[in-house]
Amino acid sequence: MESMSSLQAPEPTRTDEPEDRDLVARFRAGDSSAFDQIVAAHQERVTRLAFHLLGGEQAVEDVTQEVFLSVFENLKRFRGQCMFSTWVTTIVLNKCRSHGRRRSIWRLRLPWLARPIETMPQPGRRIEAVETGQQVRQAVQGLPVRYREPIVLRYFEELAVAEIGEILGISVAAVEVRLSRARGRLRKTLTPET
Repeated sequence: MESMSSLQAPEPTRTDEPEDRDLVARFRAGDSSAFDQIVAAHQERVTRLAFHLLGGEQAVEDVTQEVFLSVFENLKRFRGQCMFSTWVTTIVLNKCRSHGRRRSIWRLRLPWLARPIETMPQPGRRIEAVETGQQVRQAVQGLPVRYREPIVLRYFEELAVAEIGEILGISVAAVEVRLSRARGRLRKTLTPET
């Protein structure tokens, strides 16, 4: 398995911003079809991000719907001080955090909810690759939220460190520290003892 320290996510180029700005302007002008296009453009990424942050829970679909409801309700207040995708990512993080708090309350009341949901490997994939992927996902889910979020945003969503800092409301240096500590924890969890 490749070591976490050698993982280098590419610095993505965001070419969707002019299209997003146009869609937001059209929505504000009363074109309701623009919102459908916003959903179509961002749904896959929002769902993927929620999946990684929630650990593949069944609630991903509900959280995704909550995200787009929030986008719809707040789109007229979007000031454009950050990229639209950054704004949407912040909403996803907040909805996942809210879900995590609600789930923690229910775990106290219903302990059987704390059991992990078993997933079957997808047909056509090598079992080893699936097992490794599951181990990595479980290790990432085992991280405290303050470390899980930067790891997911950096390595699963391939966001730039500066954008992660903007989303989380912390400095670039703080993002780098959290990433370093998270990689260290993952290394300990994923490296077999010899």
